[in-house]
Amino acid sequence: MAAIALSMLAAFGFASSAVLSRQGMQTIFPLPGVMVSLFFSFLLASVMVLLFAFSDIRGIPQAAILWILALGVMNFLGGRSQNFLSVNLIGASRASLFVSSQAPFAAVFAVVFTGETIHPLVALGTAGVVFGLLFASGDSIKEGWRTDKTFLLGYVMALGAGASYGATNVMAKHILGIYDSPLIMTAFSMVIGMAVLSPLVGASAAHSGIIRKGNPGASEDHGILWYLSSFKYVALSGLASGVAVITWYYAVQRADVVVISPIVSSSPLVTLLLAHIFLTRLERVTRRLAAGAALTVVGVIFVVWGSQLQ
Repeated sequence: MAAIALSMLAAFGFASSAVLSRQGMQTIFPLPGVMVSLFFSFLLASVMVLLFAFSDIRGIPQAAILWILALGVMNFLGGRSQNFLSVNLIGASRASLFVSSQAPFAAVFAVVFTGETIHPLVALGTAGVVFGLLFASGDSIKEGWRTDKTFLLGYVMALGAGASYGATNVMAKHILGIYDSPLIMTAFSMVIGMAVLSPLVGASAAHSGIIRKGNPGASEDHGILWYLSSFKYVALSGLASGVAVITWYYAVQRADVVVISPIVSSSPLVTLLLAHIFLTRLERVTRRLAAGAALTVVGVIFVVWGSQLQ
């Protein structure tokens, strides 16, 4: 049950991060926002390493280092950057639904590449997650196809983030089999993520800037305190994501990927609730969207049930 509790905490962290990043990107552009978010995630992970896992640094095997490099690229270039871009294009509520497609992606990757088995109830629950996504977003996708293709790009990026996160689940499980230190794995992969993202963030900043011009005083020369104030929501998003990633990896350490991933994918329900409370000016939560999220969570319940029978 510890793995399930950790997975639920990760789901809440990812949901909070989606809502905070949506609010934050009213002030700054997505890719600089990703870097700020990742930097604060790294600060949290570094503090945790210093407090609880500093002695683990000396014993990292070479095979684990190579996998951690790949994990950093997949999780933060493939996952978080596409997640931020999709939230910017289609909103936190809809993006979180498609990002939660990590559940079926993780199940397929786990079965194909690691030999994990799926209980029939886990498979049924995963199918429920997929059906919930399609039900919630079907009309919106059709409308985007007819009118604004940029809207569709947001869904494609959210799906790409889901695939990346699904692969990240499996990679993390493999790394923990080689080197059993979730905190070191998290912190080092974040360093890799920042290094890989730096050229993209630099190019974005050179082309569009960092602060959106529509904000009051954005074109004026302000001090560091003003910039830090502008970054506050994406910084909080990074802290929420940091908690989510750490608890996610600890959950993967304790249970199979096919069990953990669908539970983490329940985050859209929390995202909808938080968006309804805090993002009423930016997003409209429809009944169909809420129903689709509920179906997704029912799927997660089946996954939890099936996991107890394996």
